[in-house]
Formats: sequence, structure tokens, C-alpha cells
Amino acid sequence: MGYEISWYVPGRVVKAVFSGDINLQEAEAASELTAQFIQSGEPPMVHLLADTTKLERFPTNLNLLNRSASKHLWQPKLGWTIVISTNSTTRFISGIITQVARVRFRMFPTYSDGLNFLADQDSTLREVIANMPAVISE
Repeated sequence: MGYEISWYVPGRVVKAVFSGDINLQEAEAASELTAQFIQSGEPPMVHLLADTTKLERFPTNLNLLNRSASKHLWQPKLGWTIVISTNSTTRFISGIITQVARVRFRMFPTYSDGLNFLADQDSTLREVIANMPAVISE
């Protein structure tokens, strides 16, 4: 499996780590699981921290991705979506899909940058994030 979904901060920040090759079915399953995490999280907002630094190949059909692999983006409790990536294709596709869904979205090249931004945006997470490891995958 090319993805792992879990809590980074229980009930508040979902961690999604993607690696290797991801096909459309896996992208759809990851989105569905992420949506379940967001739904079960604590109000008012649950943020998403997605690590794509080890992602090698993924579907690039924007229409299919938008229809079947973006269920998590339509969750009412979704706060910020933070993507960690330096890949230009990942940046492009993530940017377009999140614009269509009109979600709060930022992309950063490092975990530290993404976590610092999230702590600045949600002050309730500032202390928790300060005490968490800055790397979300090994």
C-alpha cells in the first residue's frame, strides 16, 4: 500500500504519508479514509498534513482525481490542508484540486515550514506542535 493515514495530533491533525506509486483506486481509498478521520475529529476544525516527499508516481487525470479522490476536501470540519512536497507536478495538481474545492491550502518544502505555518494559523495547536517531532515520516 502506498499510503498511510493516521493521527499526527489525535482528533485535530490527520497525517497522510504517500510513497512509491499510487494508482487511482489507492488515491480514492486514501481520500475516503482521510474523510473518515476528519469526520471523527474534534470540532471546529481538523487539519490535514500530507507528506508526498516519497511519492514517485500518481494519477494525473484531474477530472478523475477531482471526482473520486478528493472526498476529504468536502468535509465541513476540514481546516488547513498542508502538503509537504518539492515536486512540481504534485504542487501543480494539488493546487488545482484544492482551488476547485475552495479549501485552505498551502504547500511547503519541509515539515518544519508546514508545521510552523499550521501553528500560526491555529493557536490551539501551537504548544502541541512545538512539542511534536518535526518529521512525520522516516
